[in-house]
Amino acid sequence: MDEELLSDKQGLKNLNFSRSECTKEISRKTYEDASKFCSDLLDKTIRITKESLNDITGTAENDICFAAVGSVGRDEALSASDLDLIPVCADDEVLKRYQPHDESVRKCIREKLKIKVSAGLDLTKPISLESLAAPETIGGDDDNSSALTKRLLVLTESRCAGGKLPLHDIRAKLLDAYAGSERTSGKHVLSLCNDIGRYYRTLCIEYKAKVDVDEKDWCTRNLKLRHSRKLWYFSSMMSIAALANTYPGGREQYKAGLLYAFELSPTLRLVNSVSDEHKPLVGKILDRFAYFLQFMSDNSRRKALSQIDHDARYEIDLNNPFPMMKLNSDVLHSEMSKLIQEQEAHIRQRIFDWFLL
Repeated sequence: MDEELLSDKQGLKNLNFSRSECTKEISRKTYEDASKFCSDLLDKTIRITKESLNDITGTAENDICFAAVGSVGRDEALSASDLDLIPVCADDEVLKRYQPHDESVRKCIREKLKIKVSAGLDLTKPISLESLAAPETIGGDDDNSSALTKRLLVLTESRCAGGKLPLHDIRAKLLDAYAGSERTSGKHVLSLCNDIGRYYRTLCIEYKAKVDVDEKDWCTRNLKLRHSRKLWYFSSMMSIAALANTYPGGREQYKAGLLYAFELSPTLRLVNSVSDEHKPLVGKILDRFAYFLQFMSDNSRRKALSQIDHDARYEIDLNNPFPMMKLNSDVLHSEMSKLIQEQEAHIRQRIFDWFLL
C-alpha cells in the first residue's frame, strides 16, 4: 500500500470533514455527534466482548472480529439507532466453538448497554472468514441475497466492535475474492461493481416484499432506502470510478485505494472521491443527509413514521412527516445527479459502463 494511504489512517477516518464541506452548522454538529456516539458505543462493546470471550473456552480474541454494520458501521448512528453485529471467525473450527455462545454474548451487550442488538439470525449470524470470502461462492448456486449482503456489509460498511482478528485483513481477503481469483478477476474489479449494483437493487426489490408480505414498517424502510442506502450506493460508485482515474495502470495500488476507501464512512468516501471544485455540491448533499440523520435520531419521530398508513402518506397532517422527508430525499437525489453530471467525461463514462451497463 502507498505510504500516502498508510499515513495517519485513523486520523483521516475520524476527520471532521464537515467543517469545510457542510454549509450548515447544525449539519456539522450532527456528524460530530454521530461520530462520537459510534466511537463511544464501539469502545463499550469492545470491552464487553473482551470479557465475554474470556469466558468461552478455546476462543481467543485473535481468532474473531465482531464487525458492527448498519448505521454504526457507517458512522451514522445516533441515540435511537440499533447495533448490528456480524461475528467473523478465523476458520470453521473457531466458528464451531463460538457459535453456541453467540446468543449469550449479544444478550450481555444488550443488557449492559441498554440498546437493541441484532439477534444473530440470517444476515448477522456468525460466519467463518473462509466461508465469507470464498471466491467460488460469488455468483454460484449458493450465492443468495443473505451471502451477498454479508460480503458487502463487512467489506464496505463495517467497524470493529471487538476481537483482534483485524478487520482490515478481512476486507483484504474479501477484495481478493473479487479481484484475485480466476473465477471473478477482471479489469478494475468489475465483479465487485456488479455485486454492489446487485445488492442495491436487491434492497429495492426486498423493500416491497417485506412491506407487503411481512407487514414491516413501510415508511421507515422507505426513507432509509431513499437516504442512507442511496448515499452508500452513490459514494461507492463515485469512489470506485474516481480511484480508477487515480491509479489507471497500477492494479495493486488501485486495490489498496479501494481498501482504504471502504474503511471510510460513506460520507467521507464521497468527500474523498471528488475534486475541490466539486466540494460545494458535496456539501449540499451532506446537508440533506444530515437532515435525515437528525430526524431519525428522535424515537418519537420514528414512532410517527411507523404509524403512517401507506394510502394516506401524502395527507397534510402535523403527525405525518412523510411528505417533508420525501421532499428531502428528492432534493438529495437531484444533488447527486448534478454531481455526476459535473464530473469529467471519463468518470461519468465509468459510472455508466460499470454500474449501468
